[in-house]
This record gives sequence, C-alpha cells and structure tokens, in this order.
Amino acid sequence: MIEKHCFAFRHGKCKVLTVKKCEGDKCPFFKTKAQADEDQKKAFRRINSLDLSTKRNIISLYYGGKMSLLDDVEVR
Repeated sequence: MIEKHCFAFRHGKCKVLTVKKCEGDKCPFFKTKAQADEDQKKAFRRINSLDLSTKRNIISLYYGGKMSLLDDVEVR
C-alpha cells in the first residue's frame, strides 16, 4: 500500500484531496513525509528572505501570525 508512504494519508484517507480512493504514486500531490518536510523548509526559507512587511503579511494570512515558525529554519 503505497498510500501509507504519502504525507497526506492519515486515518485511512487523504487529508489534502477529497477523493474516494488514493491514487498512490500516480497522484500529483503524492510525496513522502521527508519530501513534504523539505518542501516546507524551502517555503519558510523563501518567506524568511522577504522584507519584514511582506513576511508579516504572509505569516499573518497563512500561519495565524506565528512568526516563531521561522525561528528554527536555517536560512541559506
């Protein structure tokens, strides 16, 4: 069961899409937990590289204002 390796497959169903059955590695959203974690780090690095005003707007809109999310991200 390849769906067990997908980051979004929890409790027997997909948490990202509203599909009746997991398509496994044919799904365009399929990625492992490690891949999803790395993608999130890349997104946080990108946000961290922006000017403070833009960064605050994004954090407020998408992350509930929790600027501390960026504290643990290594900026490269």
